[in-house]
Amino acid sequence: MRFGTRFGVAVALGLTALSPLSVHGQQVPTPVIVTVDVQQILRDSLVAKDVQAQMDQRTDRYTKEVTSQENDLQKTQEELEKERTTLAPDAFNERMRDFQRRYDALDNRVQATRQALQQSYNDAMTKVENTAVQIIADIAAERKANLVVAKAAVLFEAPELDITQEVIKRLDVKLPQVQLATPQIAPTAAGAAPPPPAGGVLPSIGGPVLPQAPR
Repeated sequence: MRFGTRFGVAVALGLTALSPLSVHGQQVPTPVIVTVDVQQILRDSLVAKDVQAQMDQRTDRYTKEVTSQENDLQKTQEELEKERTTLAPDAFNERMRDFQRRYDALDNRVQATRQALQQSYNDAMTKVENTAVQIIADIAAERKANLVVAKAAVLFEAPELDITQEVIKRLDVKLPQVQLATPQIAPTAAGAAPPPPAGGVLPSIGGPVLPQAPR
């Protein structure tokens, strides 16, 4: 379950009662509300920025590696195109099969890397979310609040109800950094179809048209 859905969604409209309510003969405490902007926490806290920076660095590094290998494959493809009419069919077919194996291996590795990076990011952000939830609970207890409302569900609020900046401040002190785990990428057999990626991180390598064998 993602962070934005951890809190019950409540719209602070119609809460006009200033004294305890009675439901089925039992008193319900007067609402004491605080609001929090979940997306702002995940965007502006030091730890969230650090996790994103690590992710960007790793993505850039893997993208450069993939681009270099793509360029090598492109050169091989161009050579095959030139030699299509000069090589014997058997020799050409063997070179084409080798090209296909290299292409498939790279494509599979890109997909596996994409998944592994996304999983590392998700794991790191889960630590951020869990810590933020605990901080929100602490602040709510200090204010004796009995209702925490996601700011996205609120149409109007008094500024003092918003605890977002206080959450960010405490989160920056309690958890300034989370180290992204090194992706563990299992080798995939050429031609094997990897499972669908969890999210876009690396660009998929292009799909060159394989040269046709001479006849």
